[in-house]
Amino acid sequence: MAYLAANIISLVYRFCDEKHLPYDRDVDLSELTYMKTGGRAQALLKPLFSAQVAELLSFLSENGIPYKPIGNTSNLLFLDEVDYPVLICSAGMTQITVDADVGRIVAQGGAMMPDLARAALLSSLTGFEGLEGIPGTIGGGIFMNAGAYGAELKDKLIGAELALPNGSVQYFTIADLQLSHRSSVLRREASGGFVCSATFQAPRGNAQKIFAKMEVYHAKRHKYQDFMYPNLGSIFSGSPYRALGRRDRIFKLISAGYYFLNYEFKLFRRESPINRKWLNDIVLRRFPLHYSLQPFSDKTLNCLVNRGQGTAEMVRFIRQMEDLVSGQIPLENEIVEEF
Repeated sequence: MAYLAANIISLVYRFCDEKHLPYDRDVDLSELTYMKTGGRAQALLKPLFSAQVAELLSFLSENGIPYKPIGNTSNLLFLDEVDYPVLICSAGMTQITVDADVGRIVAQGGAMMPDLARAALLSSLTGFEGLEGIPGTIGGGIFMNAGAYGAELKDKLIGAELALPNGSVQYFTIADLQLSHRSSVLRREASGGFVCSATFQAPRGNAQKIFAKMEVYHAKRHKYQDFMYPNLGSIFSGSPYRALGRRDRIFKLISAGYYFLNYEFKLFRRESPINRKWLNDIVLRRFPLHYSLQPFSDKTLNCLVNRGQGTAEMVRFIRQMEDLVSGQIPLENEIVEEF
C-alpha cells in the first residue's frame, strides 16, 4: 500500500490531537531506525499508556488503516524504496517498577532490555544478565523471545499485558504467548497486538556475582559484535558457518579448525576483537555469493551492516544466504515489507 490518502491520514492526526497522543508527521526513517535505512513514515505515533494504545488500535482497525508496532527497531530492516503509513512506537512507555521483596518486576513495553537487566542488578535479582547488551525493547523482546548467552526473555517472564485491535487490553500468560526460540505467537500470527507491559519473577542473587556476569557478557558483545557500521546483530538464529559446513566438507574442516584455534584452545586473539575476514573470504571462494558492496561484517558473515549499499543489496544478500543454508537456521532479522 502506498501512502494513505490525505483525508485518511488527516483522520489519524486529528485522533491524536483529540486524545493528546504524541506523534510525528512525515518521518525520515533513515534518520530514526537503528539500521539507518527506510523511506518515510506518514505518522509515527507514541502512545503513553495501555488504554490509549487500545483506543488507538481500535480506531485504526475500524477505519481500515494499516499500522505496525515498533520498538527500538534494532531487529527491523526498513526498505529504502518503501514509504510506510502508520508506525506505533513504544518510546513513550518505558517505566520499570521493582518489588525486590517478592522478586517481581513490571516493565512497560518500551523499556529497554539493558535497563531491565540493570534494574534487576540494583535489586540483587538474577536471571537477566544475558539481556544486558541487547539493544531492544521489552515489547520487541517478547515478540521474538530475545536472548543471548543461554538466557531468553521467557526464562523469568510470567505474562504480558497486550492491547488488541478490538480495543481491549488483555493479559497473556507465558503459555498464551507460546514463546520458543526467537519466536512467539505474536510473531507467527501477526495479530497486530501491542505489548504494553510485562511481568517478571526472579530469585534473589548476589549482586557482585550478577555484576560480574554482566561485565563478562558486555565484554563478549564488544568482542564479537560489529560497532563500526549500523547493524541489526545476527541475521540468523544460528551459525551460517556450520550450515555451510554441512554443504561443503572442505569448508567444514577449515571452519572446524578455526573454531578450535579461536574458541577451544584460544591460541589466537585471546582478548582482541574477533575478525573472521579470512574465513569469510574462503566462504566467498567456495560458495556463490555476489554483491557490489560488502553487506556483512568482517567479524562475522551472520551480521548485516550498512555501508551505504542500500537495502535492495542487503535483501539480495539475505536471500542468497537463505538459499545456501537451505532453511537450516531461521531468519532472525525482520524485513519490513510494504503494508
